[in-house]
Amino acid sequence: MVVISRFRSLWGIDPGPEQSEWRKKLVEFKAHGYDGIEIDFAFMTPEELQLLRKNCDEVGLEISILLFSAWPKYVGPRPRGLTPDAHLEFYRGQLRLATILKPVVINAQSGADYWSFDESVYFYQRALQVEKEEGFEGIVCHETHRNRSLFNPYSADYILQRVPELRITADISHWVVVCERLLDQGEEDREILDRVIPRVGHIHARMGTKQSSQCPEPLNPAFAPERQFFEELWLRIVKSRQQKDPNCRITWVPEYGPFPYHPIGTAHTYEELADSEGKRLQALFESAVAQS
Repeated sequence: MVVISRFRSLWGIDPGPEQSEWRKKLVEFKAHGYDGIEIDFAFMTPEELQLLRKNCDEVGLEISILLFSAWPKYVGPRPRGLTPDAHLEFYRGQLRLATILKPVVINAQSGADYWSFDESVYFYQRALQVEKEEGFEGIVCHETHRNRSLFNPYSADYILQRVPELRITADISHWVVVCERLLDQGEEDREILDRVIPRVGHIHARMGTKQSSQCPEPLNPAFAPERQFFEELWLRIVKSRQQKDPNCRITWVPEYGPFPYHPIGTAHTYEELADSEGKRLQALFESAVAQS
């Protein structure tokens, strides 16, 4: 039986002294039906990571890690000299830290949008070897994120065809805003999605628009075309995973974040949006699995 596991991002939530605010949130997330959290652990100390692992264990939540192959959190201007080899060195160090949290999934924002396609291929071929050496083979999914090597469908398609073992986190909101179009209209766009969908190992289910990577009101009729595109895409991913392995586990995050992702003056906060969309989409995914 397929298991649909919903994880809640800690994006935008201050930990508070000794992670006191996070501890409160963990209890809330468990009550909301989340199976785990997704945490960007950049700049956290080993001691802080150990405390977070302890807090999650006490509540009964699993952990998905968001990490960077270089330039964590995009702090300051982009550093010079971030070659594929420099990324690989930093990436290995991040994976070693990740062992403290015992993650069930690692979501990597990896590579760089200014590399050539073949530099990205070189990086991912070696990143897979690093993952294997550090004990994370099959655990890491590389995100389709702006700023990174997989930032648009055409670069991603080139890379994925040349690195067949690479698994991705599908956050297609980035592709839609980069391309300024929904990707179910053009024939070539649809063909790329057909090739990409079987490579998805983790989902960031955030609805975007052609001009923004985060839609503030997914159920507003003004965004009906976007809603149709994203929901159909996510359901195709879920069904693809089910067809490949009827006993698989599908991990996903309703990854809505704070300003400037979330506009000012909206009807709901980004946290309310994450939780309401999380429950709605969980039901949608489970219904699709049950009917297949």
